[in-house]
Amino acid sequence: MLDDQRLERTVLAIAHALFMNRLHVLRLTEVVRLGIKPDASDGDNFTLPDGLDEEMRQQSVDYVLTCLPEYSKAINEIKTNWLRPA
Repeated sequence: MLDDQRLERTVLAIAHALFMNRLHVLRLTEVVRLGIKPDASDGDNFTLPDGLDEEMRQQSVDYVLTCLPEYSKAINEIKTNWLRPA
């Protein structure tokens, strides 16, 4: 049987994957909704308007907390690593 620490690490890895997946979907949705085109000066990246990316990150964390409420304490402890810009 898995020990609690190993199980928590596994769940946090799954939580991070959920966060990244949700963030990707939200960003793509906004790119399409706002009609954002690739920015050639930024390596053809799709740059969201100021503040919108932070909002998308917070919505993604909220989604993960909704999916895994029993691990909210552990998620809240590591979410600062997720919320900082890449």
